[in-house]
Amino acid sequence: MNILIESITPDNKGFFALKAESMAAGFNMLHRLAENWLNGQNRFDKAGENLLGFYADGLLIGVCGLNQDPYTPSVRTGRLRHLYVGIEWRRRQVAIALLRAILEGSGRWFDFINTNAPQSAFIFYEHAGFIPLVDVDKVTHRLYLTDI
Repeated sequence: MNILIESITPDNKGFFALKAESMAAGFNMLHRLAENWLNGQNRFDKAGENLLGFYADGLLIGVCGLNQDPYTPSVRTGRLRHLYVGIEWRRRQVAIALLRAILEGSGRWFDFINTNAPQSAFIFYEHAGFIPLVDVDKVTHRLYLTDI
């Protein structure tokens, strides 16, 4: 199998199908990603930001983004966003590969990374080293960066 992880936009081939699948599964993150891209609200173009796609034999099967956290005043706070892996590709290490790729070198830009994960993803994030937070608005987990 030929695997490629690279920067993408919602215009990339396969994004529309992955977005439709995610919405059918009850997840709205890729719809929000596409809307915010189109209206210019979030283009993943600030320092340290990126939007990655995971391709298997040319098929887009996963997406993950990293932004400066818009809910905090510090530009040294990152926010993991829109991590989604196609249903048939789950439990095959795709999400962890995307997470590792998006975090590579992120310590140059960020001190820690926040995320607001759905309950179904809590175990994944905790196994990946994120610490659960309680009573923090719009943040369920945080990863403190040390030479990632």
